[in-house]
Amino acid sequence: MSVFDLVGMAAGGVIGSGWLLAAVKADDTAGFGAVWSWAIGGALMLVIAVVMVELGTAAPRTGGLVFLPLQSSGPLVATIVAAALWIFYAINTASEAAAMTKGLSFWRSGLSYPSDPGDPSQYTLTHTGLFCAALFMAVITVLNLLAQQLLVKVNFLLTVWKVAVPVLVVVLLIASGFDHHGPTTRPDTHGHGVGAVLAAVVSSGVIFAYMGFQAPLDFAGSVRRRGIGRPARIRWAVYGTVVGSLILYVLLQIVFSTHRSQWLPGSPDSPYTQFAIAASIGWIVPLLRVNALLSPMGAGVVFAHGLTREVAALSRAHLTHRGLQTATNASISLGRRHYDVYWAVLLVDFVIAWIMLVVCGGSWGTLAAISGVLGLVIYVMPGVVLVSLRKHLAEGQIGATARVLAPVGFVAIALVLYWAGWESLWKGMAALAIGIVLLLGLPVLARWDLPVVGRLLRQYDAKEHADLLRTVRDPQAACAASLTGYLAVLTLLTLMGNSPVALLPKSVGSVVVGVAALLAFWHLVALSKAYMEKEKPKLPAPLETALPRATAGK
Repeated sequence: MSVFDLVGMAAGGVIGSGWLLAAVKADDTAGFGAVWSWAIGGALMLVIAVVMVELGTAAPRTGGLVFLPLQSSGPLVATIVAAALWIFYAINTASEAAAMTKGLSFWRSGLSYPSDPGDPSQYTLTHTGLFCAALFMAVITVLNLLAQQLLVKVNFLLTVWKVAVPVLVVVLLIASGFDHHGPTTRPDTHGHGVGAVLAAVVSSGVIFAYMGFQAPLDFAGSVRRRGIGRPARIRWAVYGTVVGSLILYVLLQIVFSTHRSQWLPGSPDSPYTQFAIAASIGWIVPLLRVNALLSPMGAGVVFAHGLTREVAALSRAHLTHRGLQTATNASISLGRRHYDVYWAVLLVDFVIAWIMLVVCGGSWGTLAAISGVLGLVIYVMPGVVLVSLRKHLAEGQIGATARVLAPVGFVAIALVLYWAGWESLWKGMAALAIGIVLLLGLPVLARWDLPVVGRLLRQYDAKEHADLLRTVRDPQAACAASLTGYLAVLTLLTLMGNSPVALLPKSVGSVVVGVAALLAFWHLVALSKAYMEKEKPKLPAPLETALPRATAGK
């Protein structure tokens, strides 16, 4: 992969449905302070990105989000991370399909209806809408059966389109100044307080809109070596995507919040389409309506593509069914085209996404909030892994900045989850708990001779890890218990600090959460180091800084 391919993966995963839909909810929650919500979310993503990039280039591995926690902290921690990652990546397909269905409403009515009479910006899909969303998920799945090189090139072209349209929106609408076209009331130019700003980061889909930048790290081993080298290409793609999306999202929120009074909530068009019409920029309206379909679809393709590699890594680590590797005996052939086992992962992805879509009623807001929580849970571990593995990596591979930002990011994630509020946090944690029960429970069922699914479960490689659940004194079991306990405490503190319980003032709760997160971070690092004293990690060689062009092919 070249720099352009990597940018296509990173920006293609980030620029999806978030920029089209999150601004409305963020403005409802935080008022004009929603601009700060985007700034805070982008800053947090940049801190996380530095940690993940430095770790990913020092120990590159396809499927590294699962592989690296496995090496540093053991199979049980890797299983917890995998549960969050699997549902997070799968639910993205559902959320992007829901956004595509909402975008289709301009051409076909009856696909959605307001789910909250007091908040007309929140929609739920009808039965017809759910069917259309399922068709869109099927399209995303089929596109991932393309050859990887072809898919990467198509995705890059799609990403260029997805980025160009919102940039045009910002430039044209700011330059036009269309207040005189008919607002009857001035928009609210005041914020709703610091608490509302922080709550909007997760509950309004702000964090959801930023997620996906890690896609190049899922394919670190496939990056072009010659010229500037692999690490430089990855850094350009990831950092450029995070910083660029931060600037773009802040400007889009300014456009929306400034001209909100010209938005008609009941219209099937996006706010920016309505603004373009009000500003007499009619030629961009068709582009926006097409982009309402292509932008979410492109992000869904990137996430589904990344999930196949992460699940394959999970299977190769003997943490799930052995058939979900790239084994030839699980491949299929259609005509002259040969498909490896990734088709099975995509099928599982489709089933999980469909279940989540139905359970959430096709509500993009609910799906985005759950994704935001699960994504932040996934981003918790890279900092722990980086500090734990530092002595096992080559000299100078991990810089001082990344080592400092690792605990900072860990604490910042805890505070953002705490301020997200109970309504968003409990749904994400419930989804995580279900995933953990399935991934850790299936090995137990595999020991039983069940009449129908027994043959399938016999190939479940994680059976030997089930015994570790009883051995709390084992470092890796203790590490998994500590991570689970930390997430449980964070959830409980969030409940105590929010209505209707509200037993703990939010200011006091923030201090308690920050201290608890810092203690949990260093405790997880200590347990991970103890585990690696018993099981030496098997790490790949670091990425080359560069390879001369003359010897690139040797």
